[in-house]
Amino acid sequence: MTIADTSPPPVDTKDEPAAMSREWHWHPELPIKYAPFAIWPPQPVVFMKWVWTNYLQVSDRSMFLALAFFVAFWLQPVTNAQVVFSLDWMGMVLLRNLVLLSTVAGGLHFWFYGIDGQGKRLKFDPRPMSARKNALYKFGYQTWDNMFYSLVSGVPIVTAYEVGFRWLYANDTLATFSFSQGWLWFILLFPLLALWQSLHFYVIHRLVHWPPIYRHVHSVHHRNVNTGPWSGMSMHPVEHMLYISALLILLILPSHPVHMLFLTYWLMLGAASSHSGYEAIWVKDKSRLLIGAFFHQLHHRYYECNYGNSEMPWDKWFGSFHDGSEEATKTTRDRKRKMHAKL
Repeated sequence: MTIADTSPPPVDTKDEPAAMSREWHWHPELPIKYAPFAIWPPQPVVFMKWVWTNYLQVSDRSMFLALAFFVAFWLQPVTNAQVVFSLDWMGMVLLRNLVLLSTVAGGLHFWFYGIDGQGKRLKFDPRPMSARKNALYKFGYQTWDNMFYSLVSGVPIVTAYEVGFRWLYANDTLATFSFSQGWLWFILLFPLLALWQSLHFYVIHRLVHWPPIYRHVHSVHHRNVNTGPWSGMSMHPVEHMLYISALLILLILPSHPVHMLFLTYWLMLGAASSHSGYEAIWVKDKSRLLIGAFFHQLHHRYYECNYGNSEMPWDKWFGSFHDGSEEATKTTRDRKRKMHAKL
């Protein structure tokens, strides 16, 4: 799962492609930047502006946070009934996750590609998402293929992880605490989980790009070069298990169920928003909801770059960063040719 770029998109009232790159219809200001976690020396003003944009204003990430609180404290808190595995409460977890992903991915797909709610305004790729029948996809169509892997494999595997953690919380097997018991750690764990997910995603993503695994597993996800909301969770079941395994850090770190749900929604629902193909939802001549992840869009276009996300500069540190410039495109293509020449 990837996270939205660190600054709001500039207003483009003429709906014209940005002039900095010939390969995109629209993109944020280049070169793209990382979140200000790794800036040294620290720049508190820059960091607080980033927090304001991404957490304290309406964005996909702030909505996932609010949703986690809603589910953890009201809709389906961890209770004594979850001490024992039971089809009733487990079925409710599965149903809720199906509804949530269908609402987010389906809603975004309907807005962007169903009713063409904003045309190409703030759309990265100039090409329309594939609507033609293609033998590459199950059932012949990209969207149907994406929905199949997302709902038949992705949601059940996400649910299995959540059910397991609910059972552990209910049985007091995990180290847990409430806000009143440790308010500072309770708050800090949210950004720490974001940093952890960034590292986990980078490592797992490099692993699934290893040719033997890529051919049989990750290639399912990379059928989507021009991505849509349903593409985010369209993965081979093996990759689903690896991707969602970011939750396993909570076997070690003291947490509350709301932290588990926040990371779960970040992984599942964030994949839908970050693969939407657009930077933001645009309504009535204004950017209303920041959702895009041009950082990861570059990965789907050029493959051997940007394995992580914009939270931490893992790609910059390990030599696989693509900043959106034409020079970086040439470097990435040269690296890809050299990698494939060795196979």
